[in-house]
Amino acid sequence: MNLLLSLLLLLAAPGAPEAPDDAFRSINRQYQAIRLALLEDSTKGVREHAKAIAESLRELKASPTAARAAVAEGSLDRVEALLPQLIERADTLAAAEAIGPQREALKKLSQPLVRWHELVQGPKPRVAYCSMERGAWLQPDGALGNPYGGTRMPRCGSFVDN
Repeated sequence: MNLLLSLLLLLAAPGAPEAPDDAFRSINRQYQAIRLALLEDSTKGVREHAKAIAESLRELKASPTAARAAVAEGSLDRVEALLPQLIERADTLAAAEAIGPQREALKKLSQPLVRWHELVQGPKPRVAYCSMERGAWLQPDGALGNPYGGTRMPRCGSFVDN
């Protein structure tokens, strides 16, 4: 499992190649690296990936287009309305040093990110929710990987989207 985590973190490292003009998927790669680290009860790379998320969000805010947001033209204004909250929460996650505050910050970042996710066109991660931790997160299809429960309860929760 540690080898898989290392490979995923390397692929999602800041500066890794990314699809141009699609901020949502770029941010999701960084987000998944954070989710996987917290799933393993690790803080390794969390702050750096959160900084990369904040940077991508600021770039989108400076030059918003529906294509870069991965949404239909009529949904761009809804994404733009989420950007200040997303940036603030990504900055909070980037500033958190301990795993508890990082998990709480990811939970808060996930709230507006899930709302953006609902507008995204094309392939996207799924939404999962843990009632015990009272938090949603995004992740690829497959076995649940609860970042809030970590190794204590990695499979707690369920997918809530179709």
